[in-house]
Amino acid sequence: MSERARICLVDDDIFVRDAIALGLRDLGYTVKVAPGAMAGSDLIQHNEIDALVTDLRMPGASGAQLIAEARARWPTMPIIAISGASHVEGLSVIDAARALGANALLTKPFRASELATALDKLLAQPA
Repeated sequence: MSERARICLVDDDIFVRDAIALGLRDLGYTVKVAPGAMAGSDLIQHNEIDALVTDLRMPGASGAQLIAEARARWPTMPIIAISGASHVEGLSVIDAARALGANALLTKPFRASELATALDKLLAQPA
């Protein structure tokens, strides 16, 4: 199987993070994982990353903050927000993800194949 894109996956829940990472790796992606927004930002800065997948609600610096930072620093990077919540900072998760600059949103639970489809679609678009 040929190698697909390099993904930075950020989620504070180790079980969710590991399950998503395993599913994406099984589909051929290279996945770097981080337990929070600060570690995710560090991974993106020090590795070749093609796309960011981040949970919106995490303790400490939130996924919302990470999306805003990533959008400012890497304006063309595809970003997918993921969340099990229905609202973030008073907005529906869909509106919050769009306002922050995410290209797409997946609500938990989802299958790795759904995330792969969203990633492939975003990565196929010209920068």
